[in-house]
Amino acid sequence: MGENGAGKSTLMSILYGFYTADSGTIRVNGQVQAITDSSHALSLGIGMVHQHFMLVDNFSVLENIVLGAEDSGFLKPSLDRACKELTRLEHEYDLEVDPDAIIEDISVGQQQRVEILKALYRGAETLILDEPTGVLTPKEADDLFRVLRTLREQGKTVILITHKLREIMAITDSVSVMRRGQMVATVKTSETSPEQLAELMVGRRVLLRVEKAKPSPARPCLKSKTRSSRTIWVSPASRM
Repeated sequence: MGENGAGKSTLMSILYGFYTADSGTIRVNGQVQAITDSSHALSLGIGMVHQHFMLVDNFSVLENIVLGAEDSGFLKPSLDRACKELTRLEHEYDLEVDPDAIIEDISVGQQQRVEILKALYRGAETLILDEPTGVLTPKEADDLFRVLRTLREQGKTVILITHKLREIMAITDSVSVMRRGQMVATVKTSETSPEQLAELMVGRRVLLRVEKAKPSPARPCLKSKTRSSRTIWVSPASRM
């Protein structure tokens, strides 16, 4: 987690092979890996769901899942195998979605499920989600959290990129905080608090509650009558 611009997405894009690191090493299961692209990352079991989904709007759910992961030059066998595997993944991870639905016709929450299924179909054991609730309704966010808990219970590793303290406290086991491109702390979520995390994010104490005084309008400095005889007035305290 970290403020906008702290480097969270950039760091995870390095892990997923979108960018090349200038220094340091990546170890997967104890082995040093020089990840060259996203295909290489997926072969190592690393998948990523981006903040802006990478789906073909006029393709079906099934076609999006199999796209780029075909078994051969013939599409039908790949679709048949993908349909069976998709059914298994949906039941195992509680990610039900209509395989024949067209992407542009389903909700944003459903599209996100398709992205997660795409990564699982390609063998992802570590799943990175970049600001996953930024485009979701509160109910869709709660549904996502339920799915993430199921993934964790099934042995998957989930990396959640976010700056939202509520999400961190609600769903995570541990949290790493970035500030200005640097990793400043890694703590167990159960041993920290929103106040401590906010301080780590910005480097100073943060008040999470704003005390607001009651409004005290001054005398009117401008009056105007509309055609309906309503009076509109502006006080000095409310001027821009």
